[in-house]
Amino acid sequence: MRTNTDCTLYAKTIVNGAEVYTRSVILAVMWENRKAANVIRSGPIEADAVRVFIPFARGALSFKAGDVLVKGVVTDTVGTGFTLSALKAKYANAVTVRSVDTMDYGSPALQHWQIGAS
Repeated sequence: MRTNTDCTLYAKTIVNGAEVYTRSVILAVMWENRKAANVIRSGPIEADAVRVFIPFARGALSFKAGDVLVKGVVTDTVGTGFTLSALKAKYANAVTVRSVDTMDYGSPALQHWQIGAS
């Protein structure tokens, strides 16, 4: 699989009723920005989206809807001093995971997760 960048995963968990984000750097992924627009009766709306392809070779990772991905290596820690909103404002390529597909067919070099995000 060809790769074009690294990314940072902020995995969302709920601890004592509060959202906690754990940061992990994932090296060598394929990040694909897609520009699109949907036209509905009331007019066009943006449908921009991102697809990220992460090879299984990157290790035992877990992704779920609500996690956040940022293109590139990011060192900021989301917590009380730096919020998720601040992260998204600081990085234009910060997206929220909407779907996760496991592509576990073919040779090990082709097996990957396909993340849909916006």
